[in-house]
Amino acid sequence: MPTFPKPKLLLPALVLAALLAFPALAGATLAYVKNPFNATVYVADDDGSDARKIDKGHSPRVSPDGAWVAYLHEGPKFVQELKLAPATGGAGTTLMTNFREAFYLAWSPDSTTIAALRGPELGKRNLVVIDVASGKQSVIATGFFSGFSFSPDGTEIAYAVAKSEKFPPRSDVFRFPVPIPGVVNVRAPEPVRLTKDHRSSQPLWGPEKIVFVKTLEEKKRQYGGKNELFLMSPQGKGVKRLTHTKVPPLLQGLSPTDWSANGSRLLTEFGGQDTSYAVVVNPKTGAQRPVAGTGESGFVGTDLSADGNLVLGFNGGFDPGLKNHKVQTVPYAGGKPKTLVKEAFEPSWNR
Repeated sequence: MPTFPKPKLLLPALVLAALLAFPALAGATLAYVKNPFNATVYVADDDGSDARKIDKGHSPRVSPDGAWVAYLHEGPKFVQELKLAPATGGAGTTLMTNFREAFYLAWSPDSTTIAALRGPELGKRNLVVIDVASGKQSVIATGFFSGFSFSPDGTEIAYAVAKSEKFPPRSDVFRFPVPIPGVVNVRAPEPVRLTKDHRSSQPLWGPEKIVFVKTLEEKKRQYGGKNELFLMSPQGKGVKRLTHTKVPPLLQGLSPTDWSANGSRLLTEFGGQDTSYAVVVNPKTGAQRPVAGTGESGFVGTDLSADGNLVLGFNGGFDPGLKNHKVQTVPYAGGKPKTLVKEAFEPSWNR
């Protein structure tokens, strides 16, 4: 197993202390990207008003308390950096270098910890959790990852990892306790294996359950297997298939995106070659329905409001260079999209 040099902590203590001195914003925060060929991260109120520039970058993620924005920034010599900025505006400070696969970044529910992937451009990566207050990085696991998420109380993290880079991933789902800063365990904790089929990925931890993907019908389909959603308890028990999806050739199917706070509503994304669009799924019956547009120019879903009433996303398909995108919300129950920001994409919020 290759090892990686320990990255230098690039967040000076005094700078971090100043950042953390900012109070949490009173209202919900919206982050998004403008200018696809010179991508820049902005923040605003959750209705799109009072826009404030952050920095050059991609894939912003708003912290649950709305006070911070984590994002991907390309540093000197094209080094991929994970940066953290206050939602009041202004460029952020580097938390980690060699940041990879920014679409998997996750905040803990209490906004104190960030989970992300670190490693070389090719090869195995480290799943690390970063204590925002100190900048300390702790390696959870090493391998080829396909998703991770925090438990609702933030004390554990579920992740899918494989030993090889094969596609579809030969991965399984594990859970592991999140390290507590300053606490040294007498005995190092061991990961708990939740699946053993080598075809489970993309776990999303919700209230009292985890939804995840299983890759099925690999031998029946000419261009690879399809995704179906399954549910299990946090202990890996009571595994139940949730969806039965028609997936055309060259497409993969559903992947989980977000839970409502009470676990009664589930947002997913239907993806594949040149395709990504939001689909809502009933967590009890598996019934599914596209949120808005479908196909190559469909509505891409990025977040679900905590009450489950609104889906946040952007119209016009996943490639922002092809169309004049708009950040929009759509009622979960169905209805007309509402535009929050024109000429923008990749939204995130804490509403």
